[in-house]
Amino acid sequence: EHLREEKPEGVENECVEQLAFADRVLLNKSDLVDEAALEEVHRAIRGINADAEIIRTQYGQVEPSRLINIRAFSLDNVLKMDPEFLNTDGEHQHDASVSSTSVRFEGELNHQQLRMWLSDLMQNKAKDLFRYKGVLAVKGMPEKFVFQGVHMLFNGSFEARFRWRPDEVRECRLVFIGRNLDKAALERGVMECKVGPLRFRVGDAVEANCEGWQVGTVIKLWDEGNPYRIRLQNG
Repeated sequence: EHLREEKPEGVENECVEQLAFADRVLLNKSDLVDEAALEEVHRAIRGINADAEIIRTQYGQVEPSRLINIRAFSLDNVLKMDPEFLNTDGEHQHDASVSSTSVRFEGELNHQQLRMWLSDLMQNKAKDLFRYKGVLAVKGMPEKFVFQGVHMLFNGSFEARFRWRPDEVRECRLVFIGRNLDKAALERGVMECKVGPLRFRVGDAVEANCEGWQVGTVIKLWDEGNPYRIRLQNG
């Protein structure tokens, strides 16, 4: 029903767009319709997204291993469906009740803080986020971090094919599309992940929480996205 819903000219059907970017599609209550109806739905989905796995479910029950840690994110597939995915300067117009906001700034993010913020965002705001995507510079990483999400479905990775060139400005670009977006809060959340001055320097003695606090020495800054590499005193 929602797939066939007609929108005003220039306005997109969010249901269609979410299907286009899905890696898994769950057909719930599949026991309540006949096979012919299910096949019709399959054909409609395949017409939008030929690559997604379609899983029939009853009472929303599905084997967790089919949904988590599947590493399904493929930038090649995303670019095939949306050649402008990496261009976050503009986005499509949506339903009048839906808004979009973007954040763009020069600078780099703290990977750990970024992960914590995204996790909090998905837990508390996922139902209102129809789509979000970004291309990010993470301190200490030569690759760009590319991510996309639809509600609580999130995929993101450092893409080896998209490395920062020596002469390229390291910047972050994010786009959020959803209902009742708090634009100021989203921008504030991203900016709080921005890298700032570090408290410790190479050679400083510190305590690291590794299943309990242990004494160590900072031997490197911004190591593979982590602010510090620490050599523990006990080896």
